[in-house]
Amino acid sequence: MDWSHTDLMMDRIKLFIKKDYMKSFFICFVIAFLSFLPFVIKGEGFFVLTNDFNDQQIPFTIGLHNALLDSGISGFSWDIDLGTSTMDGFSFYELGSPFFWLSMLFPANAFPYIVAWLFMLKFSFAGLISCLYLRGFVKDSKWAIIGSVLYAFSGFSLVNLVFYHFHDAICFFPLLLIGLERLKEKKDYPFFIFTVFLNCIINYFFFVGEVVFLVIYYLCRFGRKDIKGMIIDAVKCICCGVLGVGMAAFVFIPNIIFISGNPRTGQFAGILSMLKTSLTEYMYILKTLLLPVDPMTSISAVYTTRFSSHGFYLPMVGLVLVIAYVIRKRDWLSKLIVYLAVASFIPLLSDLFYMYSAAQMRWWYMFTLMAVLASVKMLEEPDAKAAKLGTGIYVGVIAVFVIVLNVLNHLQVNGNDWISNPKRFYTYVALTVIGALVTCVIATRKEIRWKNVLVNVGIFSLGLMFTTMFIYKTCDWMGLQGYKQRYQVATQLELPNNQYRLNDTMNLISMTAHVAGFTNQSSTDTNSIRDFEALFDYYAEVVGMPKNDVPGVAELLAGRYYLAFNEANGSVVAEYTTDLGPVYLMEREACPIGFAVDSYITKDDLMSMDVNSRGIALLDSAVLDEDSLTDEIKADLPRNAADDIDLDKSVSAYVMEHTYGSVLGFNKDGHGMSCVTGYDKGTYVYFSVPYDTGWTAYVDDSETDIIESGGMMMIKVPAGGHNIRFDYYTPGLKVGLAVTGICILIFLVFTFYRQNGKITKIK
Repeated sequence: MDWSHTDLMMDRIKLFIKKDYMKSFFICFVIAFLSFLPFVIKGEGFFVLTNDFNDQQIPFTIGLHNALLDSGISGFSWDIDLGTSTMDGFSFYELGSPFFWLSMLFPANAFPYIVAWLFMLKFSFAGLISCLYLRGFVKDSKWAIIGSVLYAFSGFSLVNLVFYHFHDAICFFPLLLIGLERLKEKKDYPFFIFTVFLNCIINYFFFVGEVVFLVIYYLCRFGRKDIKGMIIDAVKCICCGVLGVGMAAFVFIPNIIFISGNPRTGQFAGILSMLKTSLTEYMYILKTLLLPVDPMTSISAVYTTRFSSHGFYLPMVGLVLVIAYVIRKRDWLSKLIVYLAVASFIPLLSDLFYMYSAAQMRWWYMFTLMAVLASVKMLEEPDAKAAKLGTGIYVGVIAVFVIVLNVLNHLQVNGNDWISNPKRFYTYVALTVIGALVTCVIATRKEIRWKNVLVNVGIFSLGLMFTTMFIYKTCDWMGLQGYKQRYQVATQLELPNNQYRLNDTMNLISMTAHVAGFTNQSSTDTNSIRDFEALFDYYAEVVGMPKNDVPGVAELLAGRYYLAFNEANGSVVAEYTTDLGPVYLMEREACPIGFAVDSYITKDDLMSMDVNSRGIALLDSAVLDEDSLTDEIKADLPRNAADDIDLDKSVSAYVMEHTYGSVLGFNKDGHGMSCVTGYDKGTYVYFSVPYDTGWTAYVDDSETDIIESGGMMMIKVPAGGHNIRFDYYTPGLKVGLAVTGICILIFLVFTFYRQNGKITKIK
């Protein structure tokens, strides 16, 4: 063995570990590890938190894993509500996440056992990458290490613990700023292009906000009086950005197509109405800027529960050093911080980050990084007078806020309980004031010992993160054992007949079992599902329509199977063993996914009926828009008006009728579905599968028209035996792949010639 070579390698490893950014990585990992460890131990390795983390983050990761193994990124996932494009359904969540692809090394159903460790890595990389950015602005990188901890464990990171996928944006956003800085300083165009590509592919939603921020950052940081030079410079940056987005086009283009038709996409409400907001909102924004975060599920003041991303507080230092910096400096960073602070209170500016969809302060991680930068610069170059003044202003604003909040609470303004949990609220106020005073003492010393600052910041970070997680855990409506029981069932569950769905609304069950169901917790289910739900006057941004609330709907949508946690009347299909006892798979009456229809009702006629009668009407007749009615349909199918629907006919009778009219040999997979028909005459067949332009239908290898029926699909098949096939391919994906290929080629050629030119100059 070559011992000298081994020693050299060990020396290099030691030097690498001693790098400032690696110190940040390990410090952030230790803080995250100590925060997660008690909950991991209590769950015996199985980690859950509450609400969206349990209902979306865990099952969606498992669902994406299964969908990719089925059909790659081009296919269709039957696990998201009634079915949705894999690309459209999962891109907002984790499709572009490096941490997700790391999880692919493990079995899909292992995710609840590895998610805590992946989460620790996210905090670690947030520290590492933010350190790389911050060290470019300090003389001694040890201050960047402190800043990385402040950023990784800021209020924004903590409040968004339930939104696991948000932390990918927190991790990699600083890389985008590093790319811009390198472009300006070293003309490193390829690196900037790559950072644009990476952030775009990780999460297209957050990327849009980052682009808006980048424009504001550029104007503040690099704006100058030389207008012509700025325009030329801006054009170069824009060209680099376009190329970076082009490299990510295979994800970006399909998702832009998807969200452009999404009824939940925000709309501009008008300049005047967006210049102000409510008193409650003003107070909540101020609270979350001043004080440590309350978990979304249990808020101590202003609101009691609110699922938004209002979180900002920097561990221990709060806003002390930020205020001190703004007082002391009149540079680009001060201007940017003031702008972002003002924008936080004006919806016209705040919602701009996400094109006037409800921003919910989901851009504050960018604001946080700027506040961290100001704080570490004040620690490196302390100013006792500014620090004292900053502390006084900060504590004074907190005092005024507390007084005003008590007055509002005493007068019951707007009928609100402005302070709902006084004990926790005043504890946070006390901690904030103590942190501010400690920061003031540190910042006014002649010599600041950075290790002492790091220890104090680390202790505050650990305490705040553990507390936030603990409160989140106490708000879990189901509890660890109940959740784990359903997970254990899902890992065993198989549906006896895949022409039917599981009549269960938990994402965890359908996605872990990888079966079609009625999952109802998704921000990105296909747009046509919303069209179907609109038939019943139902609209919600995330929660899908409860399918059992309107008579006939669950039966129409093939909801045959359901779970029972106690022995119940009915037909038991299977029994599953769990730690809490047996769970039974039951069956009930339901129509198959594909069945023949012999009449239609117009949408206008359907909507004229009582909402509780519309499910029965759809069992009787397929719904069609007047605009989609062709002469052929009118000739083939009789029209039923609202008064023609036999509301006295039982759901059971309809189910039996449609079971007799069912397609045969039904099969579905990640690429679509297939079946066989054998009707005596030409027949229209209704499929309770969401319509999407990505579908192509074939009858015996000949393409046929798909008729949209209230968000679902219908086709006409000739008499006799025929093979039916529906193929799915994500709309825009082919164009996106072509653009990605071209842009990557341009990038490689550009990088090669640029690098080759540098080498030539050196020679």
